[in-house]
Amino acid sequence: MSTNETARKHASLLAPPLGALTRLVTKAPVLVLVLGIAAACVCVGLTVLFLEFRTSRLDLLNPDSGFNRRWLAYLAEFGDADDIVIVIDGKSQDAIVAAMDDLTNVLQQRSEFRSIMQKVDLSALRPKSLYFLPAEELSQIERFLAEFQPVLDGDWNRLSLASAVAAGADSRGGRSSLGELQTHLSSVLRADGEPTQSPPIANGLVQLEDRLASRYLLLNGGQTGVVLVRLANSESSTRLEVTIPRLRNQIAAVSARHAQVTMGLTGMPVLEFDEMTSSQRDTTRASLLSLAGVTCVFIAGFGGLRRPLLAVAALLIGIAWSMGYITFAVGHLNILSVAFGVILIGLGIDFGIHYLARYLEDREQISETDTALVETAQSVGPGIVTGGLTTALAFFMAGLTDFTGIAELGIVAGGGIVLCVIAALTMLPALLHLADRRHAIPQQAPALPFGAMCRAAAQSPRMVLGLLVVATIALGTGLPRLRYDHNLLNLQPKDQQSVDLERQLAETSERSVWYAVSMCKTSAELLSRKAKFDALPSVVATEEIASLVPVTTAEQQASIARIADRLSALPEQPPLLAVIDQQQLFRALARAGEGGTQSTTPELRRMLDELHRLPPSEYFARISRWQQSNASQLLESFQRLRSMASPVPPLIGDLPEPLVQRFIGNTGRQLLKVYGHSDIWNMDSLRKFVREVESVDSRITGHPIQTFYASSQMQRSYIHAAIYSLLAVAIVLVLDFRTIKHSLLAMLPMGLGLLQLLGLLGWLDIPLNPANMIVLPLILGIGIDDGVHVVHDALRQGDGYQISNATASAVFLTSATTMIGFGSMMIASHQGLRSLGQVLTLGVFCCLVSSVLVLPVLLRIRRLSID
Repeated sequence: MSTNETARKHASLLAPPLGALTRLVTKAPVLVLVLGIAAACVCVGLTVLFLEFRTSRLDLLNPDSGFNRRWLAYLAEFGDADDIVIVIDGKSQDAIVAAMDDLTNVLQQRSEFRSIMQKVDLSALRPKSLYFLPAEELSQIERFLAEFQPVLDGDWNRLSLASAVAAGADSRGGRSSLGELQTHLSSVLRADGEPTQSPPIANGLVQLEDRLASRYLLLNGGQTGVVLVRLANSESSTRLEVTIPRLRNQIAAVSARHAQVTMGLTGMPVLEFDEMTSSQRDTTRASLLSLAGVTCVFIAGFGGLRRPLLAVAALLIGIAWSMGYITFAVGHLNILSVAFGVILIGLGIDFGIHYLARYLEDREQISETDTALVETAQSVGPGIVTGGLTTALAFFMAGLTDFTGIAELGIVAGGGIVLCVIAALTMLPALLHLADRRHAIPQQAPALPFGAMCRAAAQSPRMVLGLLVVATIALGTGLPRLRYDHNLLNLQPKDQQSVDLERQLAETSERSVWYAVSMCKTSAELLSRKAKFDALPSVVATEEIASLVPVTTAEQQASIARIADRLSALPEQPPLLAVIDQQQLFRALARAGEGGTQSTTPELRRMLDELHRLPPSEYFARISRWQQSNASQLLESFQRLRSMASPVPPLIGDLPEPLVQRFIGNTGRQLLKVYGHSDIWNMDSLRKFVREVESVDSRITGHPIQTFYASSQMQRSYIHAAIYSLLAVAIVLVLDFRTIKHSLLAMLPMGLGLLQLLGLLGWLDIPLNPANMIVLPLILGIGIDDGVHVVHDALRQGDGYQISNATASAVFLTSATTMIGFGSMMIASHQGLRSLGQVLTLGVFCCLVSSVLVLPVLLRIRRLSID
């Protein structure tokens, strides 16, 4: 079969309509350009006015998924305000506490910050402290007060030495009373006049006060302090752009006053803000770099400046249309879809390259510009449309997945690819018509001899295929080394303070920084569930505030009311107690000694002699000082006890407001925080933790739960997107080529390239992660695009296929521009974007090798003849 017959047999059904479209464009090129540029301006204006940037990872998740519905229910109850964590490190706990207090005072004066907490202040519970005692201890306090009821009734002289001596004398030698009398006299005879002993309840009251003392949020043995802050309004990303830098300025100002400590900022809002800021900055720089690099490669590949710039201009118009499409179809960009600009530059320029390469080759044979444009549209146009549709479908199929971030990226990039194809088939012909209608194109050798290099390699087909088979097998052995990294912190920029501090908190704490949350309707339900969580092997700690407010009983309330009533008439100061006359004391001591045992009588006589030797003034001073000291200490205990004996039971509202806001929901539900061991990013450990806590509460949620299910869902979504894309692309290829054989040949570069890429990643220890897993649908689209153009080129030539200069140049240049487009992301500080650039650059290179070496060789083999 002749070459012309073969070409006619395999002519694409798209050729006639594409030729007709080009004729319409060349008849009114100015009108087409005016309409296209006007539409681009409108789209850019709409983007500036209405396109939003969403920084929350929650925007990446499907709101209808089961695990996310749990999270949304939690947000409805407790709000979406995550804590900003200010970390203060130092060697002196006093210096850390001073800095925490200073910073808290500064932030409390700013209206943009709320719910600031550097300590758990339980001072409001102190008036109700007795409710924290068991019934037996309350009974002991009542017995103690009953013993001192005469004193409480006003008879303070019961505490005098005369009363103690009378009790000793009346005991007639009782060991207990005489022993106490000796102790009292020994204390009197000491020059310091200290009381004999503290009241029996004094130590217990001090311990109870310590139990309800304020506790600063300290970690790592007191060498790290934490201040928790929430933003007054965290809904707007624009608000974050103002507030978080302002907060950093406040921290810097306070830190300058405390040289012994260092301060830093982390927490989920800061991590998300820093990630979005760095990704926006990095993608902007990468977009500009890729645009400059693509333009340079384009010019170098075609050996001229004017026409490559026209293709770039058509691409920019297509990107502008895409921005309007994104604003209309989605309305926002998320952490993943923000990279659409780099994707469109890397992929969208391919269509202009193929068009321009074929056009320049046709102009060498056709003198008329419009005729050459029509011929170009009919010859290479079907390949552009098929390649563009397959690439767009590869993205659009991601829209069918459950992971919203991937689905939105697919919708954004897929629509952008289609618009770039339209721009290449309408704007570029119009620009070329206006630029070349008065200029003849001299014949010239290609600027870079891509075609000659490919044809030279094809002269030794067995050697080429053998080397590539060996290389593919060698790379394939790296597949077992390939791993998936779930750690979202590893996607963040290196040396970013918020990330470093998050890691530091995880490393210096026995428990994870993140925690699961369980919502309970009552305190009883919470405490029961808490006991079950604490028994789980993977749970290291739980936090709640229900135990800070004890369950009260009627008996407790009645006992505390009686205690408060007994203490209601205390004086501010103890009255002056009467001092026993010296002679009366001696007679009383003598009577007590007469009834004493042989061991007590000599001691009492010795004390009597010592007292007798004291001058009257010294005698009076010592006894008075001892009596008043005893009375003051007892009165202090009474007053302390009264300050703890409020009959009103403690309530949740008595706790600090910042604490209540974090643990009590809008409808009164109580929060139970469940902490796992620190290695939350180990997927096996995380899986065990999630399974165990869900066995106690099937509705439990929180960042560990979200991370586990979202990461798993993201993996499945990428794989499903690749499968859906493969099926959709296969259908498009069969419709285009109308044979399964040619469709499979067109898919060969994709299959080999993907296999080589995954093996290469294993050898280079570059893990797949939530950012770069998009390579699956991307490599599918990019690899098939190259294969489509090579097979279309073979169909035009017939037997004895040798890749044409135009196709070889176009495939090389499209691959180079795509690698530059994605490779520019390797300069990003955001490690997720950097890994995306690394993986896609390697993948495109692998597809290029298969497209220009393997596929042309196979197409030359007789048994795979295209006839």
